[in-house]
Amino acid sequence: MDKKPVAPISDWQTVGDISDVPPSYITVFQFLQGMPCKNMFITLLTLFLISFFVASCSNNQAIVRMPSEEKWRNAEENFNKGKYHRAIPFYEQLVLERSSIYVADAQFKLGECYFNRGKRDDLVDAIFEYQEFLRLFADHRLAPDALYRLAQSYAKLSLSADYTQDDTNRAIEHFVRFIERHPLDSRVDDARIFITELQFKLIEKVYLTGYIYFKMKDYPAAELYLNEIIDLRNRDDLEKMSMYYIALIHIDRQESEKAQEAINHLKNHFPDSKETQKAEIRYGRMYSKFFRMIYSL
Repeated sequence: MDKKPVAPISDWQTVGDISDVPPSYITVFQFLQGMPCKNMFITLLTLFLISFFVASCSNNQAIVRMPSEEKWRNAEENFNKGKYHRAIPFYEQLVLERSSIYVADAQFKLGECYFNRGKRDDLVDAIFEYQEFLRLFADHRLAPDALYRLAQSYAKLSLSADYTQDDTNRAIEHFVRFIERHPLDSRVDDARIFITELQFKLIEKVYLTGYIYFKMKDYPAAELYLNEIIDLRNRDDLEKMSMYYIALIHIDRQESEKAQEAINHLKNHFPDSKETQKAEIRYGRMYSKFFRMIYSL
């Protein structure tokens, strides 16, 4: 017996009756029959999402019914393969089993999953999970790891010096806490390096704030921030640029002695820099302008 050809899906809207449609599609066809074509895609997408949600719920129920050992085995297998999105549901269910022997490790591994995924939203989730671990299991063997990861998470969230430095300060705070609580840990030296790098970012933020005030010609505010950099005596580019702008402020105010003092600082510590040369040129122009004004009287 010859089989009747099946109409393509794109032609369903023109099919006269549902005898041309495979039995498995009849229910969907009956639902869509007579519907305007422009709404069909939205409807199919909605049905797909509902099916996906139902499937996800079924999968979660299957995980819930698993023995703890099997959940842990599945979680670890996916974690070790780098399939963190698949490991997370297993760890989440284990965390809910407060009497389980895996609960503390699962809580820590949840943080590790989000940390290793590495996106900003994931790092925020990682911070929450590490904080929960430290709150619930402060004396656990993994507590040093959780605290160090917490500090690293904040460090990864830390923005450039152009932006707010709240996460930078939190990262420093947690690295300091890590060093104080675990002074013999092998990662203490790395924590100190992190702190140094993060502190430099804070110093850079202070310099940029002073520079912005300088450009706005708010010289008192600019001096406040730029002198804070100079007082650190780090003898780096930030100190050089801060002293350069301090010199320009005094030159613009025609404060000869203070301008000369700033230029001498540049000569002593940054003798070959372009900023030292430019400051001297600007200072010379200030004097030339001053003498021209005297001669014109």
